[in-house]
Amino acid sequence: MGSILAKILLPTISSLALVPTISIAAKRQFHMEAMVYFFTMFFIAMYHVCEGPGFSMICFMRYDLLEYFSIYGTALSMWVSLIALAEFDEPKRSTLVMFGVLTIAVTIYQDRFGYGVYSGPIGTAVLVITVKWLSKMKETKSLYPDKSVYTQQIGPGFCFGALALMLRFFFEEWDYTYVHSFYHCSLAMSFVLLLPKINKKAGNGGTPAKMDCSTLCCCVC
Repeated sequence: MGSILAKILLPTISSLALVPTISIAAKRQFHMEAMVYFFTMFFIAMYHVCEGPGFSMICFMRYDLLEYFSIYGTALSMWVSLIALAEFDEPKRSTLVMFGVLTIAVTIYQDRFGYGVYSGPIGTAVLVITVKWLSKMKETKSLYPDKSVYTQQIGPGFCFGALALMLRFFFEEWDYTYVHSFYHCSLAMSFVLLLPKINKKAGNGGTPAKMDCSTLCCCVC
């Protein structure tokens, strides 16, 4: 009985692998990314809890909605992690993030089980990052970003990401409980590695706006 209960709870417990990811993202001042990771962890955990018998009383949403938001949160976490890696300035960063929020919601609603659920956001983000970095290399006539970014972030991050996707789509039939749990851990590690060491675009809040007539008129308009 204990082993059966462990197999039921293991996918839920393994979703907590995102807790260190949330903590590290917040410490590095990636607060929006930390919020997305928390959203993802919460719905993955609730989705797997509601899979088990006897836990229906704590399911506050329909099972299909929990499934939708767990997949949506995962795809969105991939998107915001890659956009953070690119280190875009505003308003490009917020525009790209919102583009992902909207398009991922639509594509997952249309088909939440296809390969495009994750390959779409990843492929689009990689294309955007490649265009930006190639243009930077053309301007500076040197490697961009530093070699350490490729060896310490991109290489390991993409390796763990590829491992996670392989576990998710090709090996779950071996033993769903354990393979899916390793998938959660690999995914969390991928997010941590892809995030830059510090959010250079976080800023210091800027100078507070003066409460004069022009400011008040702009707010009203």
